[in-house]
Amino acid sequence: MRTRPRYLPLIEAEPGMVLGTPVRVTRQGQHRYSLPAGHRLTGDNLRQLAAHHAEFIFVAEPDSRSDEEVAVDAANAAHRVLDIFSGADLADPTLAALFDQVLAYRSA
Repeated sequence: MRTRPRYLPLIEAEPGMVLGTPVRVTRQGQHRYSLPAGHRLTGDNLRQLAAHHAEFIFVAEPDSRSDEEVAVDAANAAHRVLDIFSGADLADPTLAALFDQVLAYRSA
Protein backbone atom coordinates (compact mmCIF):
# COMPACT_ATOMS: atom_id res chain seq x y z
CA MET A 1 0.00 0.00 0.00
CA ARG A 2 1.16 3.51 -0.80
CA THR A 3 1.98 5.82 2.11
CA ARG A 4 1.97 9.56 2.54
CA PRO A 5 4.21 11.58 4.88
CA ARG A 6 2.61 13.66 7.60
CA TYR A 7 4.46 16.16 9.77
CA LEU A 8 2.88 16.39 13.17
CA PRO A 9 3.60 17.59 16.70
CA LEU A 10 4.74 14.86 19.04
CA ILE A 11 1.67 15.35 21.24
CA GLU A 12 -0.49 14.14 18.32
CA ALA A 13 1.58 11.00 17.72
CA GLU A 14 0.13 7.68 18.81
CA PRO A 15 1.53 4.20 19.41
CA GLY A 16 1.41 2.18 16.19
CA MET A 17 2.26 5.07 13.88
CA VAL A 18 5.20 4.40 11.56
CA LEU A 19 8.06 6.88 11.22
CA GLY A 20 8.41 8.24 7.68
CA THR A 21 11.92 9.58 8.32
CA PRO A 22 14.53 8.89 10.99
CA VAL A 23 14.24 10.78 14.27
CA ARG A 24 17.46 12.09 15.78
CA VAL A 25 17.27 14.14 18.96
CA THR A 26 20.35 16.17 19.80
CA ARG A 27 20.99 18.61 22.59
CA GLN A 28 23.91 21.00 22.62
CA GLY A 29 25.37 19.13 19.65
CA GLN A 30 25.28 15.74 21.36
CA HIS A 31 23.23 12.80 20.12
CA ARG A 32 20.59 11.88 22.71
CA TYR A 33 18.02 9.56 21.11
CA SER A 34 17.21 8.19 17.66
CA LEU A 35 14.79 5.92 15.87
CA PRO A 36 15.03 4.71 12.25
CA ALA A 37 12.60 5.41 9.43
CA GLY A 38 9.98 2.68 9.24
CA HIS A 39 9.98 2.16 13.02
CA ARG A 40 6.53 1.50 14.49
CA LEU A 41 6.14 3.79 17.50
CA THR A 42 5.40 2.40 20.95
CA GLY A 43 4.20 4.16 24.07
CA ASP A 44 7.72 3.88 25.47
CA ASN A 45 9.18 5.49 22.33
CA LEU A 46 6.78 8.40 22.67
CA ARG A 47 7.66 8.88 26.33
CA GLN A 48 11.38 8.80 25.47
CA LEU A 49 10.91 11.33 22.65
CA ALA A 50 8.98 13.62 25.02
CA ALA A 51 11.63 13.21 27.74
CA HIS A 52 14.28 14.23 25.20
CA HIS A 53 12.20 17.28 24.19
CA ALA A 54 11.36 16.18 20.64
CA GLU A 55 8.67 18.44 19.22
CA PHE A 56 7.73 17.19 15.74
CA ILE A 57 8.04 13.96 13.76
CA PHE A 58 7.26 12.70 10.25
CA VAL A 59 5.03 9.65 10.09
CA ALA A 60 4.08 7.56 7.08
CA GLU A 61 0.32 7.15 6.85
CA PRO A 62 -1.60 4.90 4.47
CA ASP A 63 -2.62 6.79 1.33
CA SER A 64 -5.96 5.58 0.02
CA ARG A 65 -6.13 8.15 -2.79
CA SER A 66 -6.39 6.86 -6.35
CA ASP A 67 -3.62 7.58 -8.85
CA GLU A 68 -5.86 10.21 -10.42
CA GLU A 69 -6.47 11.91 -7.06
CA VAL A 70 -2.73 11.90 -6.35
CA ALA A 71 -2.06 13.52 -9.75
CA VAL A 72 -4.73 16.20 -9.18
CA ASP A 73 -3.45 16.94 -5.65
CA ALA A 74 0.14 17.20 -6.93
CA ALA A 75 -0.92 19.56 -9.72
CA ASN A 76 -2.88 21.74 -7.28
CA ALA A 77 0.08 21.83 -4.88
CA ALA A 78 2.46 22.78 -7.70
CA HIS A 79 0.12 25.59 -8.74
CA ARG A 80 -0.03 26.94 -5.17
CA VAL A 81 3.76 26.81 -4.81
CA LEU A 82 4.23 28.56 -8.18
CA ASP A 83 1.84 31.29 -7.01
CA ILE A 84 3.78 31.73 -3.76
CA PHE A 85 7.08 31.99 -5.62
CA SER A 86 5.72 34.03 -8.55
CA GLY A 87 7.76 37.12 -7.61
CA ALA A 88 10.90 35.22 -6.66
CA ASP A 89 14.06 35.13 -8.76
CA LEU A 90 14.46 31.37 -9.20
CA ALA A 91 17.80 31.99 -10.92
CA ASP A 92 19.10 32.59 -7.37
CA PRO A 93 20.41 29.18 -6.25
CA THR A 94 19.17 29.65 -2.67
CA LEU A 95 15.63 30.53 -3.75
CA ALA A 96 15.65 27.75 -6.34
CA ALA A 97 16.65 25.22 -3.65
CA LEU A 98 13.92 26.53 -1.33
CA PHE A 99 11.38 26.33 -4.16
CA ASP A 100 12.39 22.72 -4.89
CA GLN A 101 12.09 21.72 -1.22
CA VAL A 102 8.71 23.41 -0.75
CA LEU A 103 7.40 21.87 -3.97
CA ALA A 104 8.59 18.39 -2.94
CA TYR A 105 7.05 18.77 0.52
CA ARG A 106 3.72 20.10 -0.75
CA SER A 107 3.47 17.49 -3.52
CA ALA A 108 3.80 14.49 -1.18
